[in-house]
Amino acid sequence: MDGFFAVSAPREQFLGSIKLLLRFGEDNQGKTLEEAMSIRMRLTLLYSGILSATLLLFGIVLYSFLQIYFINDLKDSLREQTDVLQESVTYKLKVDPLGSDLDIQLDHVDTVQSGMYLQLVNLINGDKARTRNLGQVELPFSKDAAGKKTEGYYITEEVQQSPFLIYNQPLLLNGKLVGVLQSAYNIGLIDKFLSILRLVLILLSLVIVCTASFMGWLSSKRALKPVYALIEATRQIQKSDDLGNRIAVKPTGDEVSLLGTTINGMLERIQHMYGELDKSYMTQRRFVADASHELRTPLTTISGNAEFLQKAWLSFRQAPERRIDKEQLELSIEAIHDIADEAGRMGRLVHNLLTLARADSGLHLRKDRLNISSIVQDVIRKSQVLAKSAEFQAGPLEGLESLQIVGDRDYLQQLLFIFVENAFKYTENGCVRFFARAAGENAELIIEDTGIGMDEADIPHIFDRFYRADPSRGETEGTGLGLSIAKWILEEHRGTVEIRSRRNEGTRFTIRLPVVPATHEEGRMPALSEAASAGIEG
Repeated sequence: MDGFFAVSAPREQFLGSIKLLLRFGEDNQGKTLEEAMSIRMRLTLLYSGILSATLLLFGIVLYSFLQIYFINDLKDSLREQTDVLQESVTYKLKVDPLGSDLDIQLDHVDTVQSGMYLQLVNLINGDKARTRNLGQVELPFSKDAAGKKTEGYYITEEVQQSPFLIYNQPLLLNGKLVGVLQSAYNIGLIDKFLSILRLVLILLSLVIVCTASFMGWLSSKRALKPVYALIEATRQIQKSDDLGNRIAVKPTGDEVSLLGTTINGMLERIQHMYGELDKSYMTQRRFVADASHELRTPLTTISGNAEFLQKAWLSFRQAPERRIDKEQLELSIEAIHDIADEAGRMGRLVHNLLTLARADSGLHLRKDRLNISSIVQDVIRKSQVLAKSAEFQAGPLEGLESLQIVGDRDYLQQLLFIFVENAFKYTENGCVRFFARAAGENAELIIEDTGIGMDEADIPHIFDRFYRADPSRGETEGTGLGLSIAKWILEEHRGTVEIRSRRNEGTRFTIRLPVVPATHEEGRMPALSEAASAGIEG
């Protein structure tokens, strides 16, 4: 019977899954976090990028502000000086409307600020007057550009390879352009200053970014040291295959501490799941071994009797003239009865195994509103005719007439029959009593006997499959699956059972089933549970 059931051992697969889960410190090529783009590298690059962007923005703002400030200050100075000289020129034009006295000597102008250059262009005769600091140098002038302007305007031109900011003020006589008054500054020093400033800002930013990146790289290593310790501890757990190991977490309250606590919680849950899986695996192995043992006995009996019948009756084929021996006939009939009995036993065992398999796969019963009194009375009536050696007493049934429950009628009857038959099975001489009563929100169904009883240590295990409390209980007929099926039926109906037993005194089972308000007449009513609308699942 070793090959009758196929049982898989999931331990290696489970541990393999855990190892794969714990290998979060390595990538697909086996590279560690230090060798790949680690969090340390990413943090350093991120903060370096933010610092670089900040310094770039600061440099652009500072450079633009100084450039605009210096240029605007020069423009204001040029405009103010030009306005002062324009008043003198305008007065001359009023005295001499023909503009013949437009020529003004500027080489002796004392009001000119240091570094400022002035030039007056007479468009009537083409003469140009300028300040001494210009010498023979002429400021660039465009008659076409001046003719299109009525207000002063600024231009930047190269004069002897030096940049000049020039302010041009058109001079009009009767709406006609007769001259242009120009004032200028050499802005070469400002351009040079701004160039040096730009270079200093770039170099300083590079130094700051490099220094900050290096310091960030060192500080991130120190900051991430607990993370690397966490990874190493997890790897040690992976290598040891011992899920009972835990990571030593310092109660700092930071993210690393929270991560370590979370991983420990995950390991705790995995260890619990593995324990449950291992327990389930061992239970399955024991179940298969017990089922194989239970099936081996009837199969051996059937095989032995079949072999006996084969030998006994093949001789008549070889010698048809032989008469049938009466003793041989009785033995053959007895063998046939044994085969039928063992086949029936095997059928019941297979039926019970199928029921438990459906329960394990998540079978849900179709539940209707039922009158508990009618179910109990049917069980009592059918129990009267069971083959038994003990006395059977039924009643009283106190207050059951108005009680209704939600459940499956057939399975509830099977539940009660299992407990009644179990009581008869272990009570050869004595009494089995079945009574019921209303108890608050429950209906209490009590089956008690005066049989052999059992020890208190055996009570938690009697619902285990194929469990026998002691060898003497194993001598009785049965598959050892009835109480396991009863437990499943109780769980499906949200019921409970209380067990009291003493060795050689008897056992008492108190079954409690929740009742519902009796709002409908007796009988099957529309299903009340969600599972009822879907019928039987599984």
